[in-house]
Amino acid sequence: MKILTLPIESRENIGSASARRYRKAGRLPVNLYGMDRPPSSLTVDMHTFGLAFERGSRMFELEVEGQTQVCLLKDVQYNSLGNKLLHADFWRIDDSKPVVINVGIELVGVPVPVSGAVVDYVTRDVQVECLPRQIPAHLELNIADLQVGEHMDAKDVPLPEGARLVGPPETTIVSFHYKHAGTVESEDEEEGSAEPEVLTERKPDEDSDG
Repeated sequence: MKILTLPIESRENIGSASARRYRKAGRLPVNLYGMDRPPSSLTVDMHTFGLAFERGSRMFELEVEGQTQVCLLKDVQYNSLGNKLLHADFWRIDDSKPVVINVGIELVGVPVPVSGAVVDYVTRDVQVECLPRQIPAHLELNIADLQVGEHMDAKDVPLPEGARLVGPPETTIVSFHYKHAGTVESEDEEEGSAEPEVLTERKPDEDSDG
């Protein structure tokens, strides 16, 4: 994973009102924790961080007065609509030691369409352990061969060399099933020509006081 350097500024004022002022000025309030050091209240450029986050970046170098600290993104909070960044938490790390982190999953391929069946995207990431600089931007799971009534679990997600699955291997990632349990499809019913519907839902965090 490419490490992006983010210039940071200290936050002198804490609280909801101050956080709103920082965001209005294009600065995202963030906290920095870890390595047995006191937490730091900082800000980073909202636009630069937002672009990097959308592209899958989860490890950064925070730079202040010529000094840098490698850190992992631990948490991001959005507004109630899920369309605006409110706050982020970073964790200081030693990039020579393995870390445990959640990595997002991208579904690849499309199962053969079946009328009344949907692809249910249950879990969007898995927890893995690897060296910080080997953290993948995302993991791909090919579902093209998935049949109705089948599912794929965390253990089915291919991992890069040097990474190992930490979370429960039986965690369901995606399933292909009929919309209504117990529905019996007629043998004469034509299979749908469109791609299977993908069920997914984003659950934004509540407003943060920074």
